[in-house]
Amino acid sequence: MARRKKEIEITVIDNPEDSNVRLVQINGHTIGTITQSDNRFDCVVGDSIFHEKSEEEALHQVVREYNLHQR
Repeated sequence: MARRKKEIEITVIDNPEDSNVRLVQINGHTIGTITQSDNRFDCVVGDSIFHEKSEEEALHQVVREYNLHQR
């Protein structure tokens, strides 16, 4: 069984209402947020909160959650 690859467009923008929060958009829709606090990055996707060591890992977690809910 072959898996079909789907291209997605990921954009990370600063939240105009809160400078500590970055919005993660996939294909033009805001999917989650990333907030830096102390030495970690908190990412929120829906009702789920994840704590990562870097912004890159937090971004990967948002994409994983997005892909999980696309099935």
